[in-house]
Amino acid sequence: MGTRLLAVLIVVFLGSADASGAPFDTCAEHVPFGVPTLTQPARVTPICHPGYAALHDDDRLVSRWVAFRLTAKHTFGCLARTNDFHADEELPPGRRAKPADYKRSGYDQGHQAPADDFAWSVPQMHDSFSMANMTPQLPRLNRAEWERLEETVRAWAWERGALMIYVGPVLAATGETIGTDHVAVPLAFWKVIVDPARREAIAFVLPQANVPKGDLAPWVKTVAEVEKMAGIRLPLPDGIDASAVTALSLPGSCGPYRLEQYV
Repeated sequence: MGTRLLAVLIVVFLGSADASGAPFDTCAEHVPFGVPTLTQPARVTPICHPGYAALHDDDRLVSRWVAFRLTAKHTFGCLARTNDFHADEELPPGRRAKPADYKRSGYDQGHQAPADDFAWSVPQMHDSFSMANMTPQLPRLNRAEWERLEETVRAWAWERGALMIYVGPVLAATGETIGTDHVAVPLAFWKVIVDPARREAIAFVLPQANVPKGDLAPWVKTVAEVEKMAGIRLPLPDGIDASAVTALSLPGSCGPYRLEQYV
């Protein structure tokens, strides 16, 4: 076999590693409908923590997607944030971001799976501060409209029960990086919320910009639009139309987080 052909096969294999469910066997509850796949080859490493599954891009040093199951009980966690940001233990040196990469960069270490969604478990709170769960995010997005979306999703889980959450970055082919490890700075961030029991889903894309807390309606997208922008295919339960805009409706009030206030 020629060297060039061998190299191509290696890249294709690495890019499609997420297509197999085997690496996620120990966190299968977070990918119950199948494993999300990338539409273009990439060097990737599957990550399987008790609280979430992720697919880490070993060149961009951010996860292309994070998936986790959020239940009503999880929303009652009351642990304080540990802020113990750390390089992910499942990634070898040279293929992982470090907290130092973000220092004086102008970007927050922005959670993909929110720390507050794991405030019911010390080990899972720790895992949420893995750098594999971080993306460079402007502070006035991370602490504002992105936080509002996280709060709203927890309200839905409290009202509805178990939800499946997919979240990740929109990356440019080439673009800004930070730190000595050259961590990619996303153009935008997406989140897809799936209610398996009701066969409903809703998707959001927020730009890498200063976005104050407020109306979430401008950021609603279809799942299909998210897939195209992020270069990903998301597995969904039967009965959910990826090309339709679906607005989840809450059966009652949840304080300031009622969906009809935002969508």
